[in-house]
Amino acid sequence: MRAYPIRTKYIKKGENPIPIIIEAIKKSNIKLEDGDFIVLSEKMISTVEGRLVDEEKYNPSILAYVSYYLSKYFWPYFGKLIGVKEEKLKNLKNLPKRETLKHKEVVIREVGFIYALKPYAEGGVDLTNVPGTYASLLPKNPYIWAKNLRDEIRKVFNVDVNVMVADTDATYKVLNFYVTALPYAIEGIHCLGVFGFILGKIAEKLKLGGFIGCTPLALAGDEKDIKKLIRIAFISDRVHKTIKNMNEVYEKFNTYIITEEILEKLEHTPVVVVKVKEKFKKEN
Repeated sequence: MRAYPIRTKYIKKGENPIPIIIEAIKKSNIKLEDGDFIVLSEKMISTVEGRLVDEEKYNPSILAYVSYYLSKYFWPYFGKLIGVKEEKLKNLKNLPKRETLKHKEVVIREVGFIYALKPYAEGGVDLTNVPGTYASLLPKNPYIWAKNLRDEIRKVFNVDVNVMVADTDATYKVLNFYVTALPYAIEGIHCLGVFGFILGKIAEKLKLGGFIGCTPLALAGDEKDIKKLIRIAFISDRVHKTIKNMNEVYEKFNTYIITEEILEKLEHTPVVVVKVKEKFKKEN
């Protein structure tokens, strides 16, 4: 199995990504074959759907305070017990109060309180690669985009591929079950909010399962093997070229504030072609 990131321009709100993706695949000179996977970043789909909210406009409720104090004072100790990485725990102790309260309120209102209880990466609400004080919610209709792109690829390239929309958030195996902390995923993955995160970490610690990959949100295709789909989502995430945290923005542009101008200057690979029949080759 081998993954090829496909570079595109920064795709904005309201744009139709399908012709842009088709043209980018043509320029890549990658020959698509039956059974290949096209994996789309959920952030690209959220952006074109206009699923961006301005966190500055949200006033924190009592529940936002509850989830903030739990993240800052409970999770650094409980997280250690269930095997959360030390770096993550250290970051929790230094959470900025004002910004975190607003972020928690967004998660509570737009996704649900059970997701805000997760200490970080709550409910698929993402702050990276979005302008200003905006946050990106998960897309509303990922399957429709996946299906439309699959149909267009069949028409243009005359091949039958699988098209997946995937999120970077974790899927865990707990005994014989697959769980995630996200609010939705493909059929066969149980969406349990913060409890999916806790169960996954405990399973990892007790060697009863644990992290196995990233989370497929939607699939247009014939592949039914959930473990394989999760692995493909994970491999695609590893080859994406994107800003992972705000420190990278500061190093490149001497600011923590992302603008559309900055986003247009960054390299974007929101599409990955995964050729399941090809063997992985290490680059020298």
